Amino acid sequence: MGVFRNLRSLFRPVPVYVYSGDFGVHVENLDAAALYRTQPNLRAAISFLADNAAQIPLKVHDRKGQNDRPRVTDSPAALLLQHPNDDMTPFEFKRWMYSDLLLYERFLMVVVPNANTESGWEMRPIPSSWILSYNGTSPFYPDSIDIASPDNAPIRVPKDKFILLHGYDPTDPMRQYSRISALKETLHEQVESNAFRRQMWHRGGRFNAYLTRPKDVQPFSDEGFERFKETWKASWAGSEAGDGGGMPILEDGMEIRTVQFNSRDAQWADSVKLAREDVAGIYHFNPALLWPGSGQTYASARDNARALYNDCLSPTLMLATDSINMRLLPMIGEPPTHYVVYDISIKTQGTLEERISALQTACGAPFMSRQEVRALMDLPAEPDGELIVPLNVIEGGLASNHDTDPTIERYNAAQVQVKSQGKKSRGKPSTEDAQEIAAILRKFFKRQSSKVLPQIKAAEKSDEPTWWDAERWNRELGDDLYEVFMRQATAKGRETLREVDLDGSFDAERIENYIKAMANGKATALNDVTLRQLLQALDDEIGEDAEGATPQGVFEKAEESRAYRAGVSFATAVAGWATLEAVHQRGNGRKTVKTWIVTSGNPRAEHAAMDGETVDYDDVFSNGAKFPGDQVLTPEESCNCQCQVEITIL
Repeated sequence: MGVFRNLRSLFRPVPVYVYSGDFGVHVENLDAAALYRTQPNLRAAISFLADNAAQIPLKVHDRKGQNDRPRVTDSPAALLLQHPNDDMTPFEFKRWMYSDLLLYERFLMVVVPNANTESGWEMRPIPSSWILSYNGTSPFYPDSIDIASPDNAPIRVPKDKFILLHGYDPTDPMRQYSRISALKETLHEQVESNAFRRQMWHRGGRFNAYLTRPKDVQPFSDEGFERFKETWKASWAGSEAGDGGGMPILEDGMEIRTVQFNSRDAQWADSVKLAREDVAGIYHFNPALLWPGSGQTYASARDNARALYNDCLSPTLMLATDSINMRLLPMIGEPPTHYVVYDISIKTQGTLEERISALQTACGAPFMSRQEVRALMDLPAEPDGELIVPLNVIEGGLASNHDTDPTIERYNAAQVQVKSQGKKSRGKPSTEDAQEIAAILRKFFKRQSSKVLPQIKAAEKSDEPTWWDAERWNRELGDDLYEVFMRQATAKGRETLREVDLDGSFDAERIENYIKAMANGKATALNDVTLRQLLQALDDEIGEDAEGATPQGVFEKAEESRAYRAGVSFATAVAGWATLEAVHQRGNGRKTVKTWIVTSGNPRAEHAAMDGETVDYDDVFSNGAKFPGDQVLTPEESCNCQCQVEITIL
């Protein structure tokens, strides 16, 4: 008990002055703790990661069976994790733990009995600077640790009363070096840079200039020069200058000559960006998470946030939970079937709607039992956990337990009939069709850039882009697309009639108005995207190194890649519509269904879910479109879409 009393004495409000055990990391006489306090990039990275890691709850579960792992809330470990000690919340304790691991690559906590707590224990983090030495004969884990005390008498803590987490050193399993050792040069540069800028301001660097006097002006006397110099310094230089920012009054033909020494000349801004990237690299996270740059979208921000927990923080979280399972749980008498796991799902599970839909499908469709789903979510087993299929799938004729239409006609029956018999034709464009449209788009982008780019350079910056004539570009591109759309739609309509053996010829005159509207709609959507990208480039929202970061780059990207992708998408839409139109003109009332076909290797998630979806000819698909590329779809839903529609005459 004497040892425990001494340990508790560490946490009295008494000043402690001990040797700083920072593993030799020094930058300009700053140890690891001082670097954390003073260097903004390092502080931002460590506090960001530690705070996010501390949000992840540590939960205790009981491994009763392979698929039966109920959560435990009343065991010593569960109670201790929820109440580490009388002074710290679980978040504060975990933040300290992860901060020490990130800064020092080690974390030490002592675990002592405490009859006043519900768990019967308390655990205390020990500041890394309080650790004096490791003791013992094993080269892998200390038998005891000496910790500084308020009266400077070391306290020796035995192996069964502490838990030590530490990183890696290639030559010694008992040592570990802080990651900031690898940042020494980067941090040294930042320290020197900040010191230089501070000196510049302290020494009166408000006015980067010097004074000249004409050579034919009567020279200053010694007294006059000293008087002028002192007057100038008192008025315009130094931190006490009262007229800073004012306009100095010169005499005797004097001139002020400026010598600009700005951040661009010193590459200071670039060095700050590089330092941030170095710090982010050492801690394995994307710098855009902490220092958002230009060009970041909602999708990339969401992916970066998920990668933070899946790839960046997971190793640190695993180190902590493994140590808790291996050392803390046996130390406090936790049952051997209990284990601790960090619940990262609260950060990576997606929206509530996405999670419910996924789990409902997993539990309702015949490939996972409820027991398996509950085990996946670390929930206890239910008595009746057999594999089940919802009744609406068995009896209602639906393809999924999420479908609510009770009729067989809409999906299942149509698909059965399609598989059995019927003459088919698919709205598949030829490679030549896509290339023809792409060539037209390249010529248009080239013509457009030759007119727009000079006007952008000559125009003054304003809220409204005076250099963009939307009416002209929509009209010109619409006219260009109309001609090729008409040729391709007519050819595809005639081909469809031959494939399904329908009598009669394809009437091209009947489609002129619709094709004109389709061409104008595609032209407007394409030009809207070009304008948006140009505005983003002018506002520096894309990123200096990104493709299309300048107005010229926008058009280069349009000619190189956008033209081809749009050509494939437009040709697919024309072919799909023409296939349906041919049946509309000559179907003669015969039973016809249509099927959504995914052809791309990387389709949109919503389109992938529709692959094979079959509906009556006059119905719309589940996304509200009559065919891929339908005008009712937003540009985000139809851009670069290569899906096709297949008709079947039964």
